[in-house]
Amino acid sequence: MKIEGIITAMVTPLDEQGIDRAATRRLVNQLIAKGIHGLFILGTNGEFYALSHAEKLELATIVVEETAGRVPVFAGAGGISTEAVIDLVNEFQTIGVTAASIITPYLIKLTDQEVIQHYKMIAAKTKLPLILYNIPKNTGISINETIFKALLKIPTIIGIKDSSGDIENLKSYLNLNGRDDFSILVGSDSLILQALECGADGAVAATSNVLTTTDLSIYHAFKMGKIQQARNYQLSIEDFRRILKFGTVPSVLKYSVGWMGIPVGDPKLPVLPVGEQDYPEIHQVLAEYRKVEGFNE
Repeated sequence: MKIEGIITAMVTPLDEQGIDRAATRRLVNQLIAKGIHGLFILGTNGEFYALSHAEKLELATIVVEETAGRVPVFAGAGGISTEAVIDLVNEFQTIGVTAASIITPYLIKLTDQEVIQHYKMIAAKTKLPLILYNIPKNTGISINETIFKALLKIPTIIGIKDSSGDIENLKSYLNLNGRDDFSILVGSDSLILQALECGADGAVAATSNVLTTTDLSIYHAFKMGKIQQARNYQLSIEDFRRILKFGTVPSVLKYSVGWMGIPVGDPKLPVLPVGEQDYPEIHQVLAEYRKVEGFNE
């Protein structure tokens, strides 16, 4: 399958009991109604690192059920242990996830050969399509050219999400990729248009939890050849990106989703909720997007 378009790196709605089932269903339906091309759950903004195994399976089950085949559902199954990743990917397959995203292992420093072997073993012991997830600032490991070239040979690895924030790195993937069925997706929201202009297939965008229409407009304007219009849309998300830095990921994002009408709870500890001192500026910025996005205070 070819992955294209704007895919939401969805936040995980939580309440005191765990996964907020009703809010999850509401968010899924709102994103699909607005025209999003796919849902990416259990990523960095989805707090995969803080959720229990049972919570991951519960979230994936709810999202797959509610999506009902309307858009693809990609789920983060990455971890440090190869064996644990294999188990989770196979459970996701049973649930009906479209493809599993596999972040590079973190905490420990691995050789290129160890990273390659990690992915090869996962591919050998699973049947679900796999997406590589490169976020070296967080993991300490980069999917470099050597690793990428080796993994391109594996048919069930169907794409890469590059959150390096380095457009030259994304270009290197594009230059090396000789497969028609392999998708290259940008994971840095500031680079959506630039990546598309370089030949990327789409973006996994956390900002689209809130700025769904705006992020989609970048993609659609680009596809129609309206590059200046696409640039304007791309620039228009910068104010939102600025306020996201007021707290640790995903505190401001979750607060903003709540402000627009779907309360998704606080982030899991150790991440703290956004501070009340920042509410006025966050509200002011979100109010600017209200007309475009159609949400209410």
